[in-house]
Amino acid sequence: MSIIDFIKGLFGGEPKKEANQSTNVVKDESANSDVCVDKNPTLENVARFVIQKGMCKGADIQRYFQIGYNLSGRLISQLQQKGVIDNDYNVLVDTNISDQELTQLLSKETPEAADSHHAISASGFEVKIISSSPTGIESSIKPYISGLSKYESYVVFDTETSGLSPQQGHEILQIGAVKYCTRTGETIDTRSIYIKPSPHCVIEPAALRVNGIDIEKLKQTGVSKSDAINSFIEFIGTGPLFAYNAPFDMRFLKSTCEMVNVPLPTNPVCDVLAMVKKLALPTEDKKLGTISEHFGFKGGCYHEAIKDCDATNFVLRKIYFNDDGKPVGKSIDDIHSNLYKNGVKLEPYIEQTMLELDVYSRLTGEFLFSKNIRQCAEKGIYVSYNTVKDLEGTLWTTDYGIRLHEESIGKLEPDIYYGKRVIDVYSRTTGEFLFTKTLEECAGLSSSLTQKKIANATLEKSWLGEYGFRAHEEEPQTNIERDFTYGKRLIDCYSKEGDFLKRYESISDIVTELGFAGDSPIKTMLRQDKITYNLNGYIFIYATTEQPIQKIEGAPLTKEAKRPIYVFDLDGNYLNVYLKITECTAAYGLRAEDVRRCLSAGKPQYNGYIFRYSNTPLSEEELSAARENYAYRETSKVTK
Repeated sequence: MSIIDFIKGLFGGEPKKEANQSTNVVKDESANSDVCVDKNPTLENVARFVIQKGMCKGADIQRYFQIGYNLSGRLISQLQQKGVIDNDYNVLVDTNISDQELTQLLSKETPEAADSHHAISASGFEVKIISSSPTGIESSIKPYISGLSKYESYVVFDTETSGLSPQQGHEILQIGAVKYCTRTGETIDTRSIYIKPSPHCVIEPAALRVNGIDIEKLKQTGVSKSDAINSFIEFIGTGPLFAYNAPFDMRFLKSTCEMVNVPLPTNPVCDVLAMVKKLALPTEDKKLGTISEHFGFKGGCYHEAIKDCDATNFVLRKIYFNDDGKPVGKSIDDIHSNLYKNGVKLEPYIEQTMLELDVYSRLTGEFLFSKNIRQCAEKGIYVSYNTVKDLEGTLWTTDYGIRLHEESIGKLEPDIYYGKRVIDVYSRTTGEFLFTKTLEECAGLSSSLTQKKIANATLEKSWLGEYGFRAHEEEPQTNIERDFTYGKRLIDCYSKEGDFLKRYESISDIVTELGFAGDSPIKTMLRQDKITYNLNGYIFIYATTEQPIQKIEGAPLTKEAKRPIYVFDLDGNYLNVYLKITECTAAYGLRAEDVRRCLSAGKPQYNGYIFRYSNTPLSEEELSAARENYAYRETSKVTK
């Protein structure tokens, strides 16, 4: 058994399996990260799990490795002693750590006290240990700096180190810092500081292979830590600082400042990696090289401080600034939108929300604004990508009309079925203006009315129920032509030749004036589709226009209808009424033919009696004519 396996066993872990043994590697589904770690609960596996997740939570470790609370607590305590996490459970190790480097870190001797400032390395040199809890550093680092536009410039910095943790005696070997113009992003000044390692510096060969620093040359040409820190502080001034994985760099800066008794700079610090982790980027990992190349950075050569600064600045400009050089809003939605406009590939479900839409007023058809799906949702306009991705026309929803974005923005025809559309309402019976209501309110006038029916009636200017609906006008008409086919209907009377005679308001008026015995024959004629006969010499049809039609097709065929026969004397006094001529002839001993001649106005009177189909009082002219006719007839009888 190797010494590494012995140490792992000492801390409750299992010896590392041979290369030919199968491992149980399962993707972590307990968090939104692509953690893929051997589920064997060794210290190394737990350390890798915590580092890749970027956080240390006992519940996550228990759930993933299927272990109890006590074992989880012991493993976390060991990670704190090894410098993987601090006492506040913040991860102190870079996610880019290799398996070899992680093994070396975990295999180092643990100091006797967590707050000890000195320990002896395996080589016998005294190693300076900084407190494992970098109080105040993590809380002071933000993923976004508010009010960035008020600064004329900002600084992006990066450190290259001899290892991964100052708690294990690793030190800064190089500080790279680049000052950029806030508005344009152009480089203002650059400073690269190589630092001479102290005699007690623990140097990891793997770290030198990554950053390519010649340690022997550095011992001869590097500056002291004091000069380096003062030069860096003088260079950054009071402006904001940006770094990729800023907590890592700030821990080393804090360690170095404590070594030379210089206060740690209080500049606002922004961690670009922290924001990158919040974004929906379809990348395999969140390393600077992967992210910057995904954003379109060309140049490579990562783990050289100045070059890393340029790559970091390229990423932060894409995230934090728009095309005009102005900082975008700090919400994730704003940043996603800015990245989308900057041509950065996002996760498909995010890109779908970036689909640009034109929004119109559903009531007036006027253009309102152009926004993407997510921005529309912020204004209360909820549409899905699947609903609008292939949209060819207009989608009406709530108070708006939605169309795919196009450069030529015009005006739409309003939605005729929109409930808040205003409509003028008229009486179907009289044609009089009643009131103005919304389409929704109009539908409430009757249970038989619906918004769709009313909208179509408005469009066609047709009648519906008791009403006529018309598109709203600023000054509605007082009257429109009433519907003569509805309600109380007027009746036009024509001669059997088709000449207009008179318009009546009701059938009862016809019966009274023209002397019909009842209204049934008239109703029967009004119901027929085609006029085929006249009724006692009259044709009756329902009025269909405001002004009567003066001439229609005649109907020579006469159909007799029962009419009451009223009898008057020569003074105009009403005597009796009969429904049949035979009844008259029997009562007065007269001939039927002569009675018919009186009824047809062929004779003014007969044997001293006046016969009429109407009980309307006789005029003096009629009575005078009747008396003269009677006197003439009596005189003729005497003469004969």
